[in-house]
Amino acid sequence: MFDSSFFVAISFLIFVGLVIYMGLPRMIISALDKRSEDIQEELDEARNLREEAQKILAKEKKNLDKAEEESKNLIKKAKQQVDEITKKAEQTLKEDIERKKRIAELKIEQAQIEALNDVKARVANLSFEITKNYLSKNLDKKVSKSILDDSISEIKKNL
Repeated sequence: MFDSSFFVAISFLIFVGLVIYMGLPRMIISALDKRSEDIQEELDEARNLREEAQKILAKEKKNLDKAEEESKNLIKKAKQQVDEITKKAEQTLKEDIERKKRIAELKIEQAQIEALNDVKARVANLSFEITKNYLSKNLDKKVSKSILDDSISEIKKNL
């Protein structure tokens, strides 16, 4: 009448009844709920960390962009300063060359004037000596002195 399958089924039902009576499903459900909560907390923490990392990444990208912009501005300003300094140096060099050219021209002009004056003085002295010699040989003393005095005063006026 009762075969072994029947007893196995009865044993299984008794085992299931004891398990239910002892609260094993609640314990399993509680453990699964606890594990589910732990997983959810880990997911929330991972999500928060990810959001925080994205914020930090965005902030650092902003800082990097800002630093790149600042470096570009610094390079641009440095190039402008180099251009300005170069232009000023070129202008100063041109002014120095022009000033030295004017000084050289003035020195040349002064040397020409001095040479001309020196030639005039030598010509005057030579003329004076020639006239003096000529007059002293060819004129009497009284007339020659008068002509000599006139010539000297004439030469002094011209110089």
